[in-house]
Amino acid sequence: MPTVDVHTHLPSHIDHVPPEEVREESTMRSGQVVKLTNTVQDYVNAMKPVDKSFAFGIAKRPWRTKEGVLDERGWPSTMNQNDIAAETAKADPSKIIPGMSLHPMDPCLDKEYDRCRGDLGCKVIKLGPNYQDFDPTGPEAFKLFARLEQDKVPIIFHSGTSPQQDGPLTYAHPFTYDKVAMAFPNLKMVLAHLSHPWQADSLAVVRKHPNVWADMSAQFYRPYSFWQGMRLFYEWGVMDKILFGSDWPVTLPQDNINELRNLEKFAKDHSLPVIPSADIEGIIERDAVSILGVG
Repeated sequence: MPTVDVHTHLPSHIDHVPPEEVREESTMRSGQVVKLTNTVQDYVNAMKPVDKSFAFGIAKRPWRTKEGVLDERGWPSTMNQNDIAAETAKADPSKIIPGMSLHPMDPCLDKEYDRCRGDLGCKVIKLGPNYQDFDPTGPEAFKLFARLEQDKVPIIFHSGTSPQQDGPLTYAHPFTYDKVAMAFPNLKMVLAHLSHPWQADSLAVVRKHPNVWADMSAQFYRPYSFWQGMRLFYEWGVMDKILFGSDWPVTLPQDNINELRNLEKFAKDHSLPVIPSADIEGIIERDAVSILGVG
């Protein structure tokens, strides 16, 4: 079965990162340094362990067009996050599936949606309501969700905590997406990061809704929290609702594969209940492309 990374972000530069533009961050991984600037080739190299990857940016707030969530300075100013996703996918079109990101309050939303689906060939959408500061249960978001449901476009939502001070955590809590799933039962949704640190709430939502999954991206560097969340999903019988993801460039796909397989050793080393290796391999080999209907 193929390994599909459902959660990767875009390279910040096309083919070269000038030394003065190198950007690092140490909050996301609790003190560990993350290099946030990279090239298309860096992305291609990182994706070698997987068979398919979803690549996407995060659309800016319409009232803050000069402030992006992700670094895109190494691309022409005429290109937005959706253009960059489509261009990145050209580096390995058999592997990289371009994703769009939109803002429900963008006055040009419908035009950009059509362009992404038609001209750019985007197959999925990434939304971070807390980063983008929109209410996912508001009328603007529901209008977008209705169209996505009709067109069978799956959503990867940022779900879980974030260090961004002006990003409402309520917009990233899994119970908020329970309301979305109730309103749009045929809309396929992925809650990123097992909604850490609300993994128990996340499993309650994915267990309840047939068309809601979670990805386990960017978890392993908090090893006890990672084991605890995965064990909760196992005990509640919803390991089959976990998809593989990395959150590149925050972590690498290979590191996530290694640390998933290391969960058994971590449990034994700390006298904790083990998660069966068959369930772990099931996550690594889960065909998210087929599950989410991404043609």
